[in-house]
Amino acid sequence: MALDRDAVVAALERAVGPGLGRIVVVERTGSTSTDLLAGAREGWPDRSVLVADHQAAGRGRAGRTWETPPGLALTASVLLRPRVPRHALGWLPLLGGLAVVRALAVLGVEAVLKWPNDVLLPGAGDDDVPGWGRDRKVAGVLGELAPGGDAAVLGIGVNVGQPAGSLPVPHATSLAAVGRPVDRVGLLAGVVGELVRLDDAWRTADGDAASAELAAAVAAVCATLGSPVRVERPGGDVLEGEAVSLGADGALRVADRSGRVHAVLAGDVAHVRM
Repeated sequence: MALDRDAVVAALERAVGPGLGRIVVVERTGSTSTDLLAGAREGWPDRSVLVADHQAAGRGRAGRTWETPPGLALTASVLLRPRVPRHALGWLPLLGGLAVVRALAVLGVEAVLKWPNDVLLPGAGDDDVPGWGRDRKVAGVLGELAPGGDAAVLGIGVNVGQPAGSLPVPHATSLAAVGRPVDRVGLLAGVVGELVRLDDAWRTADGDAASAELAAAVAAVCATLGSPVRVERPGGDVLEGEAVSLGADGALRVADRSGRVHAVLAGDVAHVRM
């Protein structure tokens, strides 16, 4: 069923109250984040939300693109104008992922984070996929800074209704594929409501995720921590070791085999078996 704008607005207002900016619902677009970055340049207000029934050219990390069939995924972006130190902005995708995890928990679905921007359903697969094990990706979160750095856009995509046989990659799943279909409007309201609450606490702490107890909350649901990992960093460098903690800026701290700890701000992380 196509998204109804009035239903979306009503659900978001119930979840958040008057704290949102502009709410826009479109039938189809290339990328909600691309559109909202343009909106940031045009002065759209803080916490504006753009949701699409069909996103034809969604963007992921490292310039990857993806498409979902119409009506089967939740594809939305949120514009944020947090006045926090720039080094704290690395927490945004982690807070977005935590919002998805918490919204799914309310619906009775257990999920975990894979640093920095994936949401997984643990043990949802029947067999091992290299880098993922039996966990399966149900959602992705991408944070992007607007030109000038005075705003950020958080793109969120959740696989909702795709049948098991139609998923594009072996490590993906959907809520329907694991027998947990949900209403996209209700899920959107849950995610945005959780995100606003987390964002409120983060801003109140001036971006200090540790003092706001957000770092601990993220760590508690992050399956990457404590796991052996293989990190392909920008430029082609590969780091292998154990993910031991999160840095003050949201970086993944990885101890290599000699015990030296490296701060990883960007990279493709694979969970590996030792």
